[in-house]
Amino acid sequence: MKCLSCDIVSGVRMSDLIFENKHFHAHQDVAYPIIGLVIVAAKRHFKALDEMSDDESLSLIQLMKNIRSAQRKVLGIDIVYYFYNEDTGHHFNMWMMPRHPWMSTFGKSVESVRPALFFCKRQYG
Repeated sequence: MKCLSCDIVSGVRMSDLIFENKHFHAHQDVAYPIIGLVIVAAKRHFKALDEMSDDESLSLIQLMKNIRSAQRKVLGIDIVYYFYNEDTGHHFNMWMMPRHPWMSTFGKSVESVRPALFFCKRQYG
């Protein structure tokens, strides 16, 4: 399996870059066309929070704070869910998943995320 983040960092694959700093890049998710859904991915290849350096940890929080601020100010997003998993073939990545009013059709709180993702992929992907 090729690593998406390695391809983005090396320039092999283009992404819709939103923000970037020394350690991380943030882009709109390519698989799920949901306004404000941002993936923050490490430039260095690691998978778990405890594998980050202190500098990377601080860099991640600052970048996520800036993105979250933009989600609220620019897109009017009031609620965001944060996900990451360590059983991925990619670099460490954090999903910043907005909760839009239309997602209530799929349930309350985090239970609405998976069906909303699949709905958008089927409708717009």
